[in-house]
Amino acid sequence: MKKTLLSLLSILFTLSASSQIPELWGSMALGGPFGIGGIIKINGDGTGYNMDYVCTGGVNGGSIQSNLLPISSTLIYGNSTSGGLNSVGDIYSYNPGTNNYTMLYSMDSLSGYYPRGPIIKASNNNSLFGMTNNGGLFDKGVFYDFNLTNNTYTKRHDFDVLSGQLPNGGVMQSTVNNKIYGMTTSGGANSGGVIFSYDIPTTTFSIVHDFSFFTGWTPFGTLRQASNGLLYGLAFGGGAGGYGVIFSLDPTNNNYNVVHSFNGTDGSAPWCQLIEVGGILYGCTTQGGINNNKGVIFKYQISNNTMTKLHDFDTPTGASPYGNVMMASDGNLYGMTASGGANSLGVIYKFDLTTNTYSVIYTGSFASGGIPYADLIEYSGATPVNEIDKKENLISIFPNPSSGTINIQVNNFTKSTTLILTNVLGQEVMQIPLTVPVLQMNLDLPAGLYFYTAASSSSRSAGRLVVE
Repeated sequence: MKKTLLSLLSILFTLSASSQIPELWGSMALGGPFGIGGIIKINGDGTGYNMDYVCTGGVNGGSIQSNLLPISSTLIYGNSTSGGLNSVGDIYSYNPGTNNYTMLYSMDSLSGYYPRGPIIKASNNNSLFGMTNNGGLFDKGVFYDFNLTNNTYTKRHDFDVLSGQLPNGGVMQSTVNNKIYGMTTSGGANSGGVIFSYDIPTTTFSIVHDFSFFTGWTPFGTLRQASNGLLYGLAFGGGAGGYGVIFSLDPTNNNYNVVHSFNGTDGSAPWCQLIEVGGILYGCTTQGGINNNKGVIFKYQISNNTMTKLHDFDTPTGASPYGNVMMASDGNLYGMTASGGANSLGVIYKFDLTTNTYSVIYTGSFASGGIPYADLIEYSGATPVNEIDKKENLISIFPNPSSGTINIQVNNFTKSTTLILTNVLGQEVMQIPLTVPVLQMNLDLPAGLYFYTAASSSSRSAGRLVVE
């Protein structure tokens, strides 16, 4: 069901692009009225930029460097690195409709501090999982979960030299075995970092791969599961030329394979998490390229192992991205750089895959926010989630929001079509063949906001679906 239909996906994105401009949300680590950033939003055409929430420190957060995680139509979750009672990090929820920031947990030296990677909501329990870069028993960072039912924070592992240390990315959950996977930047058998897994039911932490220089070294990002079931990631250094690699890991047997070694010209020092759309992985590097080592945007075709550079970053228009690209519902890639631009505080950019055109839609400034480290997401909590083009209403989905079980009604059904679900990062998560007029199914997806598209020869539907 998850097999990619690239041509159909392209048609759907083209149809969606003509209907609306995406609303993008993210965070700035610096700037704003109090100098410590906040949560921002901007339209895909560059209009409507606003720091929706201003961090003021302490219980009101500070210097958000990790991704925003929508869990419902009204609540976003995340970490800040300098918020909390001890000014070393917190876990928060944010309601865009009421502009209410709630500190859920204040970090400290023993529990772990400086959370820089994204958090996730597990599919098989009601907890958020994440990592901190420092703190814990050995001051090498921790792996934790935060139970949303009772607001309880639990350390699941204290990192050390042997089991990996100083993680800088986030964790993800494989649908193959439901295990949590993450990486550390150093430590392990070869001191180059590790990939680890965590089994939620048995609370078992295991090292599944030790990085070595010739096959990838010092990963800073987060793994991504592709439609073929493999986990893909980026190592900052090492590989054939020492410029870093793209690699895959098979969660069924822990088989690790380098699929591309960067050569400097096509990029170097990748930091981010990959996304997959239509069998293609998209990503960025922080260095390399042809413009004074400022990084690139690239794509990697899984089926034929082909890597293509799409854009060379430069200082005037944005340089050194630490976050990833995302694909919005208009079919364009969007992302942020941590430096460059008119004020040397980074930019928000758009890359049109149809014309291969790069454009800056926001230039960072101290007054309005700059130096973004995380990713953008597409989100609009203030608008109805079931936004369907009434002129071309192909399908109806109900209930919405849903606990996971939905009914899909195909209006004026004549022939089968396909419904495609993507998450807020633009990653395709499910394809649903619509072969009957009414279909009931359990999505078995983590709670969050999703986008759906479906098209026939004469009509279409596109909208938002919330799983609670």
